Amino acid sequence: MTTPTAALMAPIPTSPDDAFYTQRTTLDGVQYFLTFRLNQRENAYYLDVALDDGTPLASGVKVVCNIPLLERLAHASRPKKTLIAIAGGDDTSPPGLGDLGDGRRVVLYYGDPKEV
Repeated sequence: MTTPTAALMAPIPTSPDDAFYTQRTTLDGVQYFLTFRLNQRENAYYLDVALDDGTPLASGVKVVCNIPLLERLAHASRPKKTLIAIAGGDDTSPPGLGDLGDGRRVVLYYGDPKEV
């Protein structure tokens, strides 16, 4: 797998300075709730994904860099493209508090899995 080019994928806005938050995100016309929880001991985020009606799709997915996050999710309503956290340098450790967001060390992207 090669690291995708940012120009080929759409960035997903996140709240890099919040240890716990839920946001509504539209991916390919479908609304999802993305919940980010910081594990303070690891200084790493974990992700929960749910449909707009609250139906859970994934829980406790560790946000790691440069690896598709939801590829193993078999639910029919999962996002059709790839959700991936891309590190912008040599440090590919999981993003911690202050690391995940536009202009930060790691950016969350969504795009065509053929580009990943």
